[in-house]
Amino acid sequence: GPALPKRSDLAFVEKHARLMLIFFKPWRHAADLRQPGQKWREAYHEFLLVCDADDLERIENMQLIHECKDSRD
Repeated sequence: GPALPKRSDLAFVEKHARLMLIFFKPWRHAADLRQPGQKWREAYHEFLLVCDADDLERIENMQLIHECKDSRD
């Protein structure tokens, strides 16, 4: 499948935030991921303030993989 977007890629900030919420925030319905009218990046930043330390580490590791690939290329 397609690669996950980098959080540093400004063209994909909203997509990155949406995917990270889908992967790490507990939810049953799409409405559980963000408030009505809220931008994905805003919901993601709110989630980062309360999420588990292990999830924060996983999120950071996903970004490090991108950075390593960029350095290699």
